[in-house]
Amino acid sequence: MIKKCIVLMVGLAMSAMMLTGTAGAQTSLVFGVHPFKAPDELAKMFRPLIDYLQKETGSTISFRTAKDYDASLAALVAGDIHISYLGPSLYAIATEKHAGKIQLLGTVVNKSGTPTFKGVIIAKDGSAINSLADLKGKKFAFGDRESTLSCYMPAYMLMQAGVFDSLVEHKFLGSHDNVAKAVSMGVFDGGGLQPSVAEKYVGQGVKIIAESAPVYEHVLVVSANVDQETIKKLQDAVLALKDPAVLDPLMKGMTGFVTTRPEDYDNLRTIMKEVDAKMPQ
Repeated sequence: MIKKCIVLMVGLAMSAMMLTGTAGAQTSLVFGVHPFKAPDELAKMFRPLIDYLQKETGSTISFRTAKDYDASLAALVAGDIHISYLGPSLYAIATEKHAGKIQLLGTVVNKSGTPTFKGVIIAKDGSAINSLADLKGKKFAFGDRESTLSCYMPAYMLMQAGVFDSLVEHKFLGSHDNVAKAVSMGVFDGGGLQPSVAEKYVGQGVKIIAESAPVYEHVLVVSANVDQETIKKLQDAVLALKDPAVLDPLMKGMTGFVTTRPEDYDNLRTIMKEVDAKMPQ
């Protein structure tokens, strides 16, 4: 009788351990992004990655585009979004102001084979604006106030060139596409954005007149509210990803993800502080 009781107790204990080991794993996750492109374009862009992560982790992953950059970060920190693709400025803010709230899954390695990239400044094709100096006394379009390549980097470039204070007008238009369209239509004389968007509009009313210094790339991150078992599955899947069918929709020629350190973004943090001092939020 005692032997049967012991066997039963061991069996129950093992069952409890098995349940405990699987109970923490999340089966439903939300993948969120900031609106750096049109919502329908973003949904198409991230679908292959979401499908891949679902297959590798066994979790069901839904997609959500945040209202703006701030909302995207707030939702991630709160755990309402579990996985997110962040621009460098958002990641720099998150790792400084919300340390411990997010965890890096991987940093983009682009077609240059590095985890760094550059922003560009455009002007209307056919205009007399061919350099940063030519933008003195002109109107300039930025994307989102928290964007790396459509706010911080172009603003810093204009400040370094002694142009920013002379602008007669500057506005935040939300997305990189909005910047390109506004410049192509002549609503603004110049604008800052990411190269992949600018290149779509070259030959359609815009030209590239300057590029920024390199900064570290976009990242995939996960909320610290997600259990460690799921985080490990996600990180392993992200760092092992080499399939062009999944990577190309994210960024043409992208080769994968690597691990970087929060301090790799210190140079960007310095730029952001200089811009914030002259361009209050």
